[in-house]
Amino acid sequence: MNSFFTFQFGDFADSSPSWFDWLSLVISSLISIFSVWGGFWIANRIYSKEKDDKIIEENEIQESEIRLFKNSLTQLKFSIEHQIEGLEEYLEKQDFSLKFHQGVQVDFLQFINIKYLYKDIGVANQDKIGEVNKLLSTLYTLSDFRISLRDEFRTFMKKYGFHEDKFYSYRKLLYTKYFELCNQRSSDFKFQGGIKTWKFSADDRFMIEYSKIRDQIFKDKEVISENGLKDRKLFVERFVVPLIHLSSEFLPEDYNAIEVNDIANDVNSAYADIEHVTSTHNQATKSYLNILTDAKGQIERYLK
Repeated sequence: MNSFFTFQFGDFADSSPSWFDWLSLVISSLISIFSVWGGFWIANRIYSKEKDDKIIEENEIQESEIRLFKNSLTQLKFSIEHQIEGLEEYLEKQDFSLKFHQGVQVDFLQFINIKYLYKDIGVANQDKIGEVNKLLSTLYTLSDFRISLRDEFRTFMKKYGFHEDKFYSYRKLLYTKYFELCNQRSSDFKFQGGIKTWKFSADDRFMIEYSKIRDQIFKDKEVISENGLKDRKLFVERFVVPLIHLSSEFLPEDYNAIEVNDIANDVNSAYADIEHVTSTHNQATKSYLNILTDAKGQIERYLK
């Protein structure tokens, strides 16, 4: 026992602890306790503040993300509306002049953290989550919209041009091939009213009927005007198809009828191909229009 007190306070045999010694011990102990508690309290305050700051920062980031997303959607909606107008005008006029709007793009999605969109509406709001999922799905389909629309237009123009070149063979039926046959088969010609007219032998029924069909089509103002061919559909119905039927009557013995029949069938097929590629292209264009119209509606619902 004596050694214990000697270790703590000195030799108690010579002196006893005073009240000051006890007070110092108590104060020292309290300081240690308060130091520990104070350190814990400060650490807790720092942690709480950092946690609150992080929540505030997270909320600010969320608000910033939502604001950026909505601003981008507003700009996208503006471009979509103009592209819709361009497509509608294009389908109405069929003038091969389609306006493309560069603003129809969703590049901004790569800068948006999608989780903030869901946090904004709340995970419990399943209806809203469903709407956002549908909106995002629609937006992602627009990622290659501009390229796809341009490719569709270019492909159509290429196909249309190919078939139209073949269709222009009709000029042979009206002019070059006809005049060639007239020079080969006519028995005489004369000028009447400043116009050269051909005379064929009475037994050359093919050229006589061919000339009649040709004369009739030039007098048909619904089909041909002073500016040239006016209506392709009527031209095919009233000139090309009758010429196919006429030339078919003289196959295979009349070589010239074979030539005319081949040209007329090429023209008729080319016209059918033009109609087909045009119809297919118009359907595709309407599909693009429907995609934009749907996207515009979804954006408007989200921005309400």
